Amino acid sequence: MKISYDLRFANLPCGGRTYVQIIYALVKNHPDCHWVLYYNPWCSSQTEIVDKLSELYPSRVESGEICFVTVQAACLSLKHHIEFRKFNDDSDLYHYLHFDMPLGIKANRHLVTVHDLYPITLPGYCSSLKQLYFKSITRKSCQRSEKVIAISHHTKKDIIENLGIEESKIEVIHQGYSDRYGKVSDQQQLDQVKNKYQLPENFILYTGIHKPHKNLERLFQAYARLPKLQLDYFNLILTGPINQDTEKLKELAKSLGIESKVSFKGMLPIEDLPALYTLAKLFVLPSLYEGFGVPPLEAMACGTPVACSNATAIPEVVGNVGRLFNPTDIDHMADTISQALETDIDDSDLQKKCIEQAAKFSWEKTAKRTFQMYEKIVG
Repeated sequence: MKISYDLRFANLPCGGRTYVQIIYALVKNHPDCHWVLYYNPWCSSQTEIVDKLSELYPSRVESGEICFVTVQAACLSLKHHIEFRKFNDDSDLYHYLHFDMPLGIKANRHLVTVHDLYPITLPGYCSSLKQLYFKSITRKSCQRSEKVIAISHHTKKDIIENLGIEESKIEVIHQGYSDRYGKVSDQQQLDQVKNKYQLPENFILYTGIHKPHKNLERLFQAYARLPKLQLDYFNLILTGPINQDTEKLKELAKSLGIESKVSFKGMLPIEDLPALYTLAKLFVLPSLYEGFGVPPLEAMACGTPVACSNATAIPEVVGNVGRLFNPTDIDHMADTISQALETDIDDSDLQKKCIEQAAKFSWEKTAKRTFQMYEKIVG
């Protein structure tokens, strides 16, 4: 088979940078396939993949079995739809990893991966005009595709209910997490990360972006309602890009009187994250909507207990290992976090269960099921 795989989803933060990683497993496990990889040469997260594949498989690149095609336009742009009209893709299948499959792309068959539909399912998240664009272009992408990959059963449900796509056309293929994540036992490495980011001895951790649907305002309010002993003992650490949403959260922390207990660390290098998860006493994810939810997997893979929202796809990820709370009920969130801090931290049996739950998901498994989808479509 000749498969076109679009890397440009990697220019989007968080989920984009992780999901494209399945290409490594696809290329490694299927050397009999030809691969055409579209990428933006100005995007470091994409050129890193191109460079690594070129280093791993120089003979396959030289022979043209792995071919790289540069596309200047980023996804989520008008140019993205126009520029693809100049490409005459003769692949058996073109796989696009985002909702806005370029209208100009022509291939024998199309496959789209849909991660979530929160722009149209979360009230007030975006304007009615943006909702109309998102809904129409996502429906068009699904209709053009031979099959649709949904990254969770919740996303599949949303696609059926909001876009009218028939259930038989949608296949659920869960995401995974990188095998770099695991409990760090090297004390020197832990100390280096702790000193590098000036981390306190005991802290609750959140990793991810700071957009409103991540529900961090309610998390701050719940954190402020923890019993005084816990509030004094545990700090709250957040990673993720610093932006206007972050500034609003800083103001909220100040108004709640928890400013000295909350710290924003910005975007951290991926190589430091396993140690960060290992050092954390508890990982928390209060989101109103997640198409899947990779950060809890990463935390559990490091043996860290999790307390998460019971909304959307998150329960699919944490199973019966993590504690779940109502993300709109601040008192319930505070009580659940408090119970986790009281009973879950340093529980060796729970740590083992967390690692076992995370092991149910991997990019290798995602890649295997994705390639089975390719075979099913191409025949």
